[in-house]
Amino acid sequence: MITKEQGKGIIKKLIDTFRYNIQQYSQTSYKEAHVRKEFIDKFFVALGWDVNNEEGASERYKEVINEDAIKIGGKTKAPDYAFRIGGTRIFFAEAKKPSVNIKQDSEPAFQLRRYAWNSKIPISILTDFQEFVVYDCRIKPDPKDSPVVGRLFYINYEQYLDRFEEIWDIFSKEAVLRGSFDRYVESNKGKKGTSEVDSEFLKEIEQWREDLAKNIALRNQVSISELNFVVQKIIDRILFLRICEDKSIEPYEKLRNIAEKPEIYRNLMTYFKYADDKYDSGIFDFKKDNLSGKIIIDDKVLKDVIMNLYYPHSPYDFSVLSIEILGNVYEQFLGKTITLTASNRAKVEEKPDVRKAGGVYYTPEYVVDYIVENTVGTLIEGKTPKEIERIKILDPACGSGTFLVRAYSYLLEHHLSYYLKNPQKNKKEIYQVKENQWYLTTELRKKILLNNIFGVDIDSQAVELAKLSLLLKVLENETKESVNQQLKLFQERALPNLDKNIRCGNSLVNSSYFKQATLTPNAEEISKINPFDWDDKENGFGNILTEGGFDVVIGNPPYVKEYTNREIFETLKKTDMAKYYQGKMDFWYLFTCKAMDIMREKGLHSFIAQNNWITSAGASILRNKILAESKLLSFFDFNDFKVFKDASIQTMVFVIEKTKPPKAYNVNYYKIINKKISKEELRNYLLTGKDGNSIEKFKAKIEPQEIRDKTISFVNTPIGDIFEKMRNSRVFYLTEKEITNGVQVQQECVNKSHLKMLGSGFKLGEGIFIISDDEKNKLHLTEKEKELIKPLFTPNEIDRYKIDNKNKYWVIYTGSKFRNPAEIKPYPHIKEHLDRFRKIITTDFKPYGIHRTRDERFFKGEKIVSIRKCPVPSFSFVNFDSYVNQVYYVIKTERINMKFLTGLLNSKLLHFWLYHKGKRQGEQLQVDKAPLLELPIYKLEDSNKQEKKIKDEIIKSVEAITEIKKKLETVNLNSEKLLLEKQINALEEKIDDMIYKLYDVSDDEKKIIEESLK
Repeated sequence: MITKEQGKGIIKKLIDTFRYNIQQYSQTSYKEAHVRKEFIDKFFVALGWDVNNEEGASERYKEVINEDAIKIGGKTKAPDYAFRIGGTRIFFAEAKKPSVNIKQDSEPAFQLRRYAWNSKIPISILTDFQEFVVYDCRIKPDPKDSPVVGRLFYINYEQYLDRFEEIWDIFSKEAVLRGSFDRYVESNKGKKGTSEVDSEFLKEIEQWREDLAKNIALRNQVSISELNFVVQKIIDRILFLRICEDKSIEPYEKLRNIAEKPEIYRNLMTYFKYADDKYDSGIFDFKKDNLSGKIIIDDKVLKDVIMNLYYPHSPYDFSVLSIEILGNVYEQFLGKTITLTASNRAKVEEKPDVRKAGGVYYTPEYVVDYIVENTVGTLIEGKTPKEIERIKILDPACGSGTFLVRAYSYLLEHHLSYYLKNPQKNKKEIYQVKENQWYLTTELRKKILLNNIFGVDIDSQAVELAKLSLLLKVLENETKESVNQQLKLFQERALPNLDKNIRCGNSLVNSSYFKQATLTPNAEEISKINPFDWDDKENGFGNILTEGGFDVVIGNPPYVKEYTNREIFETLKKTDMAKYYQGKMDFWYLFTCKAMDIMREKGLHSFIAQNNWITSAGASILRNKILAESKLLSFFDFNDFKVFKDASIQTMVFVIEKTKPPKAYNVNYYKIINKKISKEELRNYLLTGKDGNSIEKFKAKIEPQEIRDKTISFVNTPIGDIFEKMRNSRVFYLTEKEITNGVQVQQECVNKSHLKMLGSGFKLGEGIFIISDDEKNKLHLTEKEKELIKPLFTPNEIDRYKIDNKNKYWVIYTGSKFRNPAEIKPYPHIKEHLDRFRKIITTDFKPYGIHRTRDERFFKGEKIVSIRKCPVPSFSFVNFDSYVNQVYYVIKTERINMKFLTGLLNSKLLHFWLYHKGKRQGEQLQVDKAPLLELPIYKLEDSNKQEKKIKDEIIKSVEAITEIKKKLETVNLNSEKLLLEKQINALEEKIDDMIYKLYDVSDDEKKIIEESLK
């Protein structure tokens, strides 16, 4: 890759050449092709871009595409350069010859901005080398705009060297990869007028929906389901035909001509019926749709919808607006639904399930590409079209069809590449448009779609949109002539009917629900649950399952915790999926269980989902199923990187092969280790494997039988060898009876949501089950009542080696028996206190019992208290009665000296184990029961003098650290604090060295351990 200094040198030479011959270059006879070849190409080479594909990348992954063809206003035009990372366009550059005045002429700027806006490219360049202009292309383009609209900066060639740092830091390939371009884009976001095409188009179609819904509800007697159906159909049909116009398949402005005359809807229906005959698609299926032809819609509403789809009223160009962008828009669009008020007026509101989930999250294109390439790509590599015919690809929660469209695209690319090896022999499968431009025939595109692509979704609107997206992909390179030729030559309509490929139903609930339901469900409930029978040959995919099952199952399933939507879990408990249910699970686990059940042997499965399933207590059934019935091929942990920009969840992508796993095997493990990785660097790494300095990669050993009923951890081989050594030492393991979580209170004190329910007379933070000293004194408790008030300690009092036996809070320790109101009678003041909060108490033992009291022996006498979520292990030996809440775990055992165990648990070696084999959220340890049970704890032999000496030294060191920590709390001078902290560090290092010696850890192994914890 070219360095910054080398790039600057190249540009200096270009400037000198241009300056010397400027009169010649300014002539109108000096063509655009010449300035591109002699100056602009070299300018971008100087910025590190492989303009001429010197590296020989495949067409899909070329860094720079010349003449990235785009159709604008019915005419084909192309931005001269599209700069890409991992096959995804980052910015355009439009070239002009120097005789064009790009500073003052508005046409070139509008042309560039319209290319980019419709392609959702935020920032692009206009240049004739003499001038260099950068435009913010998120501002909705208007032909009346002056050339300064959206202009971010303008310089001429004489300023290139002075502004070189700025140009390099935004537009060089290196800058794009490290995120500087992205930061520049973000820094200009939100400026006046900026609005990306998907958000604008979403507003547009949401307005159509609202206007159509209100008018149809006013003029017709329809149910809610009928209203949603007919509005969606009208939008889909108009949009489909408008896209066909911009692709020159339908006459341009035909819809506009209809809208300019009276009786618009009647004339539209005539056009829709013509389209049904021509395309044979479910979009225009009037055998199934008996409603559309009966309704009345006012002309004004339809005219507004249609006219807003045409230039100059509309900035949209539907030959450019990609299926991916439309999919993103439609995913958001599907998050809302039309409802009817009591007075039969229509209104649009968010769907309940979307509201509970906190919104709609669209999978980024590069993640979809990665999943498809590592499943579909792997499976079809080296296969002939004949061999590919039998491959069945499924998305069981397909939404608007994002994954299916990409899988279909991948198949089309593979077939075209195969047939181009001998184009003359394969003229039935491909046809040539111009030199080096070949396409698959529509007949073959339809055949591939029907043979290979399948989907299911519970939402009927989503199903129709998935079909629409796939059908638009079929038509991607069609023309009016090619479509008409099919009708003429093959008596075949242009599009396939996808009703048997994309099904509407509940992937996780089949008709067995009706056998177990306590009451016969009504029509509305049946519609809501929408059972789907996979093995039904007529209405499901019985034929595919009979032949062995699906070859690929991919997608982004819904993530739902039980506490946010109990209803869907209750439903599946009444089906054959109940065997996969367990507490604290996530709904998406069931989609993987179902995927594995309906896949054929050697089939591949990949989801993007939350990354904590490998350690979560509620995912043990899922883990055991994966370990028993498949082989994990790869696991990509996105760690703290936000894949979904509006959601803070941590995600991963796994790829699984359904097969009987070997006794041991290696899995390719990837993890983002640089929190500041740019989207471009990540995208590039996912799709090409290059520029991955921010990503850790290694092969991790999996032994399925060894980790059954346990968590899964991925460790590098040298790290794995250290764990093996630790396990093979003389060790023992804590048992379930020796560990507990702290008290789970539920309603600790009054919060904002409580205040709304309680009304006046209450304060924010007022104690409910957890009370302060002042609040306790104000209760005027009797001696008997004081027996229920226990000292509660927080991280302010107990932390790593930190003990302060002066608690500031108390817990009302009322257990399960207080569910019976009679039990509270001997405690009148406590009853009076809790009665004030009766409205908001939701514990399992309400209104007087806390949620979980735990075994009280753990809180008395000697114990080890551990912070559950912490950056480093935080264990403390405590020798007085102390009650703690659920942010702690408590260890109590008589099998080992507890002070020695405290030092061991806080050591670097055990930190190393917990970091790599325990649970984590990002870099934060999650030290709960499961990882504590798996810790290999060294079993000392007091008869061994050396071990007894080590034990005594560690106990003394733990006591010393604890005392120094107490002193730290009282010291005011910074210099004194530093001295005390140095003593603690020295003692901790001493403990670490002794623990290393016990487990026989070598110096080389120490380096591995300590390097991995940095």
